[in-house]
Amino acid sequence: MHELILKNKWESLNAVFGEISGVQCVKNFGDSQKEISTLRSNAVFCDFSFTKKFIYDENDGLDFLDSILSADILKLRYGKIANTILADDNGNVVADVFVADIDDKLIVIAEEVSEGASAPLCSENSGATDITTSHVLLSVDGVFAWKIAKDIFGSDILNLPFLSVEKYDFEGEDVYLLRSGKTGEYGYQFLAPNAIAEKLADKIIESLNAHNGMLCGFDTHQTARLEGNFFNIHAEGKNVGCPLELGLQWTIDFEKESFIGSEKIFEKRQNGLKRKLVGMKSSAPISVGEKIYDGDVCVGEIVSSAKSHIPNTFLATAIFDAEYVASGFAYARTPNGDEDIQTVSRPPFIALSLGTPMED
Repeated sequence: MHELILKNKWESLNAVFGEISGVQCVKNFGDSQKEISTLRSNAVFCDFSFTKKFIYDENDGLDFLDSILSADILKLRYGKIANTILADDNGNVVADVFVADIDDKLIVIAEEVSEGASAPLCSENSGATDITTSHVLLSVDGVFAWKIAKDIFGSDILNLPFLSVEKYDFEGEDVYLLRSGKTGEYGYQFLAPNAIAEKLADKIIESLNAHNGMLCGFDTHQTARLEGNFFNIHAEGKNVGCPLELGLQWTIDFEKESFIGSEKIFEKRQNGLKRKLVGMKSSAPISVGEKIYDGDVCVGEIVSSAKSHIPNTFLATAIFDAEYVASGFAYARTPNGDEDIQTVSRPPFIALSLGTPMED
């Protein structure tokens, strides 16, 4: 297992470690519920360096990435970020991919479903430079995440719209700031070379403490993705696979001639879907793998779950028979059992950031 560059720092701050796709990650700092509550009310700081990271020359990279990814990468413009997917030959999603166009380069950040799944991104003819182990990716998210980014790089960051990227200087090195995130709140990711990683982390922590934020682990982000209706490659992505059943049609350009897995994806779209993803909630814990019943008929199965920051609320997604996909209906978790779980519209609550504008 590859260890995080900042492992010693997080260890000294009482991190609980885990593993994602063969790479070490920080799971939490001892209190995941406090972490998710702080994300929803203030700001949190997480190490995302478990992701795969690549840089391409813009001219060659556009053509190459367009040939393998599902979105129309050729339409990507300077300073913008595209969120798309990498599929396998069977049309199943194997990586959640962000492509950023900046400084005559393309920066690719990928979360892969399993170790090595993103290998096509750096194949022999890709022209990619793999910066996975030479750079860290540090993420600040939350209602007041913009305050942290502003403390580091100044008021200019207030001009960055969602899914945009800019380059800044820090300690004489180039740091790329991506305004992205998958929490429903403000989110900023700092891509920086290892040489300044610890100094940058210290600066972020200093600002975080000044604004009453806290460190968090990736467990918090997994909960936030479920709360905010953001795709999680490590949960429902791994357990379902098909991007159409997962509701990821928006990541796919169906007018493209081809990309990896396009034949299978287009075929499934043509034939129609028999299963779809639906949101669920309950006042009792929900476990991945639980079956969902309408009377004695099994109509679905839980594929992701988490305890929400909302008291006494447990959230999940389930893959349902398409004819049963509708919000507001109660179901049981045993044949003819008590109907203690119901389908809900996603997201199940409105993020505070939507009503909390940035103020310089």
